[in-house]
Amino acid sequence: MKLSLDTIGYGGYFTAPDERLSLEAAVQRASQFGYDAACIYAHRPLGFPMDLDRDRRKRIKDLYADLDLEMGAIVCCTNFQDGNHVLLYPQEKEILYVRECINLAKDLGAKFVRILAGFYGYFQNPLAGQGYGLPSFESRSRRVSRGEDWLEAWHQVRSGIKEVALMAQDQGITLALQTHPEITMNNEDTLALLEEIDVPSLKVGLDLPLIESSDPAFVRKTVLRMKSLMVYSHTISLRKLYTVGGVACGWEEVTPGGELDPLPWETFLRACHEIGYDGLLSAEQCSPIIAKGHKLGTLRTVDERYVESLAFLKGLLTKIGAYTGHKGAAPQR
Repeated sequence: MKLSLDTIGYGGYFTAPDERLSLEAAVQRASQFGYDAACIYAHRPLGFPMDLDRDRRKRIKDLYADLDLEMGAIVCCTNFQDGNHVLLYPQEKEILYVRECINLAKDLGAKFVRILAGFYGYFQNPLAGQGYGLPSFESRSRRVSRGEDWLEAWHQVRSGIKEVALMAQDQGITLALQTHPEITMNNEDTLALLEEIDVPSLKVGLDLPLIESSDPAFVRKTVLRMKSLMVYSHTISLRKLYTVGGVACGWEEVTPGGELDPLPWETFLRACHEIGYDGLLSAEQCSPIIAKGHKLGTLRTVDERYVESLAFLKGLLTKIGAYTGHKGAAPQR
């Protein structure tokens, strides 16, 4: 397995507004820290395809070569559900967007484009709790009580993803469908969606923090089911936050291997090695950083998290004999 830096952390999405970098500067950070690859977050202000003309794409490829970096995945956030008005066409826009990401991957020499099924920016959409056994996508009604709204959303997403999967297949690109709510609520859903779409270019992006349970036996079982399907993985870690009395009230990203990290990384990585996964483990920072003093994190905070993540994961991969990158021994923490 190789280690990649996902440039999302430098887009200014989760730091103070002026704490952000250009795509090229973020890619340089990956080389500076010792990553094998850098993944391009395909949104503004970083790597939105329409902002990258032919000349800039060539300069980006040259930059990767000069920095001795492998081209990582093209990473995009997508929601393939239809709109809530007959004259709104968000799915059509998503299909066009993913097509451009596929073309960007082709131009840059990337093998993978990461997509999501249906994403509101939360782990549940605002109406989810009104469902009857399934997440609701509409206000409470007979349709909701029968799950018809959920089934309709599932079929919308299935249709949209199949269309872009066929586009990817034509270009020799693989789509990595990350298990992530709202439609793919768990890995069972992801496997079912892949089976129903049945296009070889559609595979799985499996992230340890998004596996349903952190029980080591469950984690290993989930990874083993992804043999021949897993082509991508992010390496953030999540911990739950609790109130007095132990009621879960939120979550936050923490650095893999840190003292607050609750996840069984060695179990996960050994299982990945067992199924023959030899792709990227891509570090990302994709939620707000609350730094000491209750301030938003800065670029320095992002730097520190990427450096710590690299040191831990490279050390662990080296320990289990699964590091296949080209950047030498694990750095000292």
